[in-house]
Amino acid sequence: MKIAVTGGIGSGKSYVCRHLAERGIRVYDCDAAAKRLMRTSVTLQEKLKTLVGAAVYHDGQLVKPVMAAFLLASDENQKAVNAIVHPAVADDFKASGYDWMECAILFESGFDHLVDCVICVTAPEEVRIQRVMARDGLTRERALDWLAKQFPQEEVRRRSDYEIVNDGLQDIGPQIDTIIQQINNKTKMQQTILSIAGKPGLYKLVSRGKMNLIVEALDETHKRMPAFATDRVTSLADIAMYTDAEDVPLMTILASLRDKEEGKEVSFNIKKASSKELRDYFAQVLPDFDRDRVHDSDIKKLLTWYNILVKAGITDFEESMSPTEGDNVDDRK
Repeated sequence: MKIAVTGGIGSGKSYVCRHLAERGIRVYDCDAAAKRLMRTSVTLQEKLKTLVGAAVYHDGQLVKPVMAAFLLASDENQKAVNAIVHPAVADDFKASGYDWMECAILFESGFDHLVDCVICVTAPEEVRIQRVMARDGLTRERALDWLAKQFPQEEVRRRSDYEIVNDGLQDIGPQIDTIIQQINNKTKMQQTILSIAGKPGLYKLVSRGKMNLIVEALDETHKRMPAFATDRVTSLADIAMYTDAEDVPLMTILASLRDKEEGKEVSFNIKKASSKELRDYFAQVLPDFDRDRVHDSDIKKLLTWYNILVKAGITDFEESMSPTEGDNVDDRK
């Protein structure tokens, strides 16, 4: 799983990343990588010379005043430089072996498409202003200018999966630990229970290859086989069911089934049940399920999956297999 840490200037992203490092998590620094690549990549240097002019480099070193003047001349100039540097950083991240990245302009650069989830570090505006002024020796007006050039904090938070409040009052350690645990739970689920379109039953992930997955059937055969991208492999963590209100993650429904059946298999013949029997039964599990959009076949598939999981000894749905709290259910359905 690829995870990004983002947030506006003065929010304390680097501070959070230092805490991650203390927990043994390596974080790829996009800003530092961009500076390194502009300093070391011959290909990148040639492209920047063509765009900005040969004077932007002297003896292989970036001439910062020349680059700064070019960037400040127009928004188009800044976009042109970004169009050269950002793809190089993206490729470098993909080849780095890192699972975590720190990126201040994650959404502006499109780097959010490189990761599976986003952690947003936030702080009150006044706290951010004071931090920037103290750190960079800027006036209040200049610090406000920097904040104004970035996405509004509320927008970044809305697009993110998790939030760490770094206001100087709340302890960020427990916040980080909670998020890491939630990500680990989701990763475990995504790597464990899979559905493959056109194939009966459920599968668990055994290993990953460059072109495929090796999966094992969750039945008495334990048959192993390759699964490819064209097979439409879906994690059970990415499935939800329609209700009259909010859509409900599949794992929540499975847990309700387990409680109703006291951890045993479904107490009637799924294949022979009538439509009315199926719907009356399912209404006891999920009372407000959407009668129009949830079909009999959906209910049968869910109940069949539940029986497979119970037979395989998997019943601790909330602890080890539930989607991470705060996931976008609209994307999963």
